[in-house]
Amino acid sequence: MTDDEKRTRWDACYAQRALFLSVAILLAGCATQPAATTRTPAPKPGIAHTRHATLDWVGTYAGVLPCADCPGVREIITLRKDHTYEITTQYVGRDDQLFRRGNVFSWVDGNTIRLEGVSAGPALYRVGANRLIQLGRDGKVIRGPLAARFILKKIAKTRRERG
Repeated sequence: MTDDEKRTRWDACYAQRALFLSVAILLAGCATQPAATTRTPAPKPGIAHTRHATLDWVGTYAGVLPCADCPGVREIITLRKDHTYEITTQYVGRDDQLFRRGNVFSWVDGNTIRLEGVSAGPALYRVGANRLIQLGRDGKVIRGPLAARFILKKIAKTRRERG
């Protein structure tokens, strides 16, 4: 492979990442309201509540998750202070269609949330420092060679979010 071919391949990869980041930031700035749903009551103060209260969990998280029949699933999850969420999903290598859904989430314990209204696919995520880790259906961290691909990283706040 010549230097020009390497540079062209690197430029294409960089452009794809820049495009994804631009779309993520653009979507993070959109303020859509989730469909009317029944609200989960606020958690009562306790040990679990105080643990998640110390995390800076409000914000937008993005990453490319593993996919059985495509190169990956771009997923952007926005968690709001009022315990609502929005997920934007795009299947890489298929089409450019974005799928959006939202609802409320609840705290299972001090650092695990359950996305309400998710019938197909994972609904449990572990909240960490600037990241969300998708958990298996059993509620445990996914292990193995693809484990690092189940982590969504927090995106820097937009001007609109900062106030």
